[in-house]
Amino acid sequence: MKCSVITLALGLCIATPWTKAADSPKVADFSGVWTTTATIDEFDSRNARLTVSKKEGKWKAIMVNEEGERTDLTRVVPTEKGLTVEFDMERDGQQAIIGAKAQLGKEGELKGEWYAKDGDGFELMKNKWVAVRSIKEDIAGSWNVTAKTDNGDMEHAMVMKKEGNRFSGYASSSEGDADFSNLKLEKNTLSMQVPYGGGIVKIKSKLIANGQLKGKWTFFDEFDQEVATGEWIAKKKAKKS
Repeated sequence: MKCSVITLALGLCIATPWTKAADSPKVADFSGVWTTTATIDEFDSRNARLTVSKKEGKWKAIMVNEEGERTDLTRVVPTEKGLTVEFDMERDGQQAIIGAKAQLGKEGELKGEWYAKDGDGFELMKNKWVAVRSIKEDIAGSWNVTAKTDNGDMEHAMVMKKEGNRFSGYASSSEGDADFSNLKLEKNTLSMQVPYGGGIVKIKSKLIANGQLKGKWTFFDEFDQEVATGEWIAKKKAKKS
């Protein structure tokens, strides 16, 4: 049973910033794709891909582990601060409940524990569990960007493209377009740079919610000296129906 529990308990629950549902308590918007990491022991951890959706008022979740095995999660229970998700399993005549419970962090990450219980609800094991949104699943599209400076906000558009496994993008304003370079996407983090004013602006941000990036920009002059920095925010434009 221990092997079965460790294999399956890879990542299960999530939470995000609030969205208001009609005639119901405030709950977090869990929809999207997440990268989860479940700690097994001090030497081992397991990653999984967790896809969460809401259809006809009901939350659903699908987990795919590193071996490509899919599990449909049978219990998805959101609250205003987190989510508990569980599924039942049986092996060699033994019943078990695999689940996880996490709370939303300041940067949109989820931190909590995965656990395994026997059929009577007695806890068999537990350990750390972390989930972050998968930026590769959300980055493609058009974004509205706000860069905060000492002289006020600077706004422009950002267009990101995905062709196969390759990502590219550019910033667009009344002054023209500028391609991003050194573009890197890892888990929930986007880093890139763009030429500006004879120097380079380096940007690093995190996907903190569906269609919401938050981080900072830093301007380096032609001598690679840091000149200024500030908050950088991007919100994805809704697709036209």
